[in-house]
Amino acid sequence: MATKNRLVPEQRHYGDHRPYPDPPAHLADLAGPDGCVVELPVTIDWGPRRRYDLTQDADRRIVYERVLREAASTDEVRRYVNGAALVEVWPRLWLPRRVRERWEERFPELTPAA
Repeated sequence: MATKNRLVPEQRHYGDHRPYPDPPAHLADLAGPDGCVVELPVTIDWGPRRRYDLTQDADRRIVYERVLREAASTDEVRRYVNGAALVEVWPRLWLPRRVRERWEERFPELTPAA
């Protein structure tokens, strides 16, 4: 609340402070499955449906969004994300700002052309 002598502090969001795993050194390090069905562990996806068909674009996007947000380590990201497929779906992923910025900083090829 603003008062005569104080300003309202900037709003803080959980996503601005949450620890996310670091991107790997190279996109080629992301050797996750492509074109098969995967089951995510409950530590990444705690919903009732944890099996996804990576041949389906919507399923692939769900898996990548959840893994990039919820994985506990870079190794876990490597296990589920495929580098070539990530480049293809990247523009359509809904990710926290910090995740998107970190990955685009590491991999400029993910940054949309201006």
